[in-house]
Amino acid sequence: MTGAWDGRGDDPWLPERLAAAAEVSETERAIRQAYWAQLSGWLVETGRAVLRGDRPNPDAVWARVPAWHAAVELIVRGEIRKALGLAFRRLFGSGYRWDQRASMVAYLTEVRNRLVRLPEDVFDLVAGQVSVGVNLGESIPQLRDRIDAILSITGSERWPNRATVVARTETIGALNAGRNDAFSAIGEEDPDTEYERIWLSTSDDRTRETHAVADGQRVPLGSPFIVGGFALMFPGDPSGPPQEVIQCRCVPLLVERGESIDMSNRQFRRGR
Repeated sequence: MTGAWDGRGDDPWLPERLAAAAEVSETERAIRQAYWAQLSGWLVETGRAVLRGDRPNPDAVWARVPAWHAAVELIVRGEIRKALGLAFRRLFGSGYRWDQRASMVAYLTEVRNRLVRLPEDVFDLVAGQVSVGVNLGESIPQLRDRIDAILSITGSERWPNRATVVARTETIGALNAGRNDAFSAIGEEDPDTEYERIWLSTSDDRTRETHAVADGQRVPLGSPFIVGGFALMFPGDPSGPPQEVIQCRCVPLLVERGESIDMSNRQFRRGR
């Protein structure tokens, strides 16, 4: 079996799809919980800072930037780092120093750079609402109500939804970036074997058409997949366009060239 499943008969990749779905679900839950704990606490304190004083002060958001950077560091060093190293622990054992690989250091830096931008969005929201209220001639209490509504963690789905989208996107990105680099490490350790990677989609009605089309696509180790006309090194590759990356649930599998036995969950070698 070298191509995509055509939907007829038994799905040859069903065990791998189910295992990947379970892993993604568990990891997403942990990352969302960690992200929401930091986000909700930061929003509450930021709201207090903005509303402290005689009138709302949008610039108080900038004073809260260091606190958000510290929150991001906890998220990245915690659940996201754990997700990134999962494939290495499975394939090489717990002793493998995957966190010293240049690509993994770079990936964690990219995650930090994505997540630290939140205060810019919050400032724009707060300043925008103040501007609207002032132009409408609203009173100070009315302006305060506007800001309180914007920063509320319970009054709307804005922030819970953001936490969900971030968790879904960062989960698949971390899991698959780790898988991709762990597969590369296998190629480095075993240069005499020709390996390929297979793009495995989630088989349900939430899967975008371009990812369903990519299901079963095989590429040599180190070569990108072509999905929706774009080169992606792995599902959730943050260098790809948002429409092919955000909330992706696909996974890569590792196989020997021309073979159909998934090697993604087999211990390759004990840690060094």
